[in-house]
Amino acid sequence: MEVVSVDEAAEFRRAFGVLASVAAEREFPTLMPVDEALVLLQSPPADYRFSCLASVEDGEVIGAAWLTWPQSENPQLIVVDLAVAPTHRRRGVGSALLHAVRAQARNEGRSVLLGETFSPYGAEVGSGAAFASERGFVAQFAALHQVLDYPVSDLSAQAAAVAEHHRDYELISWPGPCPEKHLTEYCGLLSLVDEEVPLDDLELQPKRWTPERLRAAEEHRRTQGHFGSTTVAVAADGSLAGYTELTGSPQQPGRLNQRDTLVRPEHRGHRLGLALKLANLQALQSGFRAPATVHTWNAESNAPMIAVNDHLGFRPIEHQHVWHSPA
Repeated sequence: MEVVSVDEAAEFRRAFGVLASVAAEREFPTLMPVDEALVLLQSPPADYRFSCLASVEDGEVIGAAWLTWPQSENPQLIVVDLAVAPTHRRRGVGSALLHAVRAQARNEGRSVLLGETFSPYGAEVGSGAAFASERGFVAQFAALHQVLDYPVSDLSAQAAAVAEHHRDYELISWPGPCPEKHLTEYCGLLSLVDEEVPLDDLELQPKRWTPERLRAAEEHRRTQGHFGSTTVAVAADGSLAGYTELTGSPQQPGRLNQRDTLVRPEHRGHRLGLALKLANLQALQSGFRAPATVHTWNAESNAPMIAVNDHLGFRPIEHQHVWHSPA
């Protein structure tokens, strides 16, 4: 058995297939499609690069590690997605892959590894958590994965029921790039997310968004065929009080991602979080009504946002834990 770096397309597809097969053991796999991952490997965006390791035995790929290398904020860490084929577990394959990851990290001056494990809602943590703990990882963040059936019914009635709480705000939606008039303020909201969203014990440098960075990210999504809707709350003075975003892609037609939702602290107490999500679902459903599942993750400590999701009809399906280890 040997661990090798993989970058040629055919070899990468074999390695990524192991990651996909392990992800498929979950009720709702969330691994990106292999074609999208191959684009990221070969033509990464400016803020990240990606690499892949494969554990090979007698010509068969029996384990793989997909590595995300931040290039701007958090240059000290690597995010590791590691998987071993079921028939080859408990043979040291995962340990060998992790050893190779640590070696690469040290060679490139990275000092921290982050990884994640998943367990069904209400169940005990699984073998992935035991593997991480036994190899020096410490759980620093716990999130709840919730899903919602789409399209969603009764959105107009729900929106009307909360409208009286936010009459001083205008809700504006757009389907593509941020309008130029909101660009600077919208970047300010995006930059605030990492500071305001609970991260438990996880310490990360907040991502700083500039108009140039946002436009580059929007262009990357466009070239991948991604679509979605963004809704902002505009305060009486014209400033942006909050936002929410939904995205989807043709590579995963049955899946939508509820991305970040944020309301500035000084504008809370007007049920804007709920109003933003309702308006954004309405905006997306006005042009896209194919059956899908909306996925969202929130810190388990973020009771207010989980309550908003509960109100919308999201149901919990999975726990996610993020683990930290020195490289």
